[in-house]
Amino acid sequence: MMPETDASTNKNLLAKILVIGSLAPPDAGEWLKKSLRELSEGVFSSIHRGGAEYIFVEASTANTPVKELLGGISGLVVLGGGDADPACYGQAPDVDTMYAINPRADQFELGLIRQGRSDDLPILGICRGMQLINIAFGGELIQDIGTGLHCGTVDNSVMVSHPVTLTPGSRLRSIYPQSEMTIRSAHHQAASRVGDGLTVVAQAADGVVEAIEANEEHWIVGVQWHPEDPMAPQHDLDVLMSAFLNAARHYDKPRLKTIEHQSCTA
Repeated sequence: MMPETDASTNKNLLAKILVIGSLAPPDAGEWLKKSLRELSEGVFSSIHRGGAEYIFVEASTANTPVKELLGGISGLVVLGGGDADPACYGQAPDVDTMYAINPRADQFELGLIRQGRSDDLPILGICRGMQLINIAFGGELIQDIGTGLHCGTVDNSVMVSHPVTLTPGSRLRSIYPQSEMTIRSAHHQAASRVGDGLTVVAQAADGVVEAIEANEEHWIVGVQWHPEDPMAPQHDLDVLMSAFLNAARHYDKPRLKTIEHQSCTA
């Protein structure tokens, strides 16, 4: 359940959330597409439990201008999915384990994140979504961290559980009462150089970055794990979503500036 304080305090404040994700990458198999749809349903359900509305846009086929799409939106959720094109962070591919790369989706989602940051829009990124936030802030990724602690198979198809440690004094630590929590994850990539204006706020035992957040006052948080996984505690997803929706309900800053378009291959 969502915390009663948020629900009662904000019951008259409507949040309209844009959820963006690439649930149907062109070269993805049916198993991956099915898994991404199931995970997205977990996010949609949590938004509904939080008393908010959402619209979903498929990044693989989106053609609405970013500024137009964000009109009337009070929060942005960026879902998990395939790997980001290394060109987006100034690298060439150096491993053969990357999958479901979709430059069109990358470019569109990065544009939304950058415009959202410019607009002070609350943003929540999950797995790939966290990685895209890092890239949008000028960060880079490790193209392959291998199997073991963070994913159960070479093809990254099996979720695993492992603990992460939250940073004291961080926004994320204020959301979760414990300093360590067990999460569900399936990722073979991770943030290496963290983007300017971001701080690492959770790490795994091996030092891999598990969460980041913006240093600015506006609400931008990315988690590398999947709180929406059916085997993860629903409460862990809902308290995170509740904090995000609370920020979205109080979002009323004007959107005055359109940022310049930046290509992945620039």
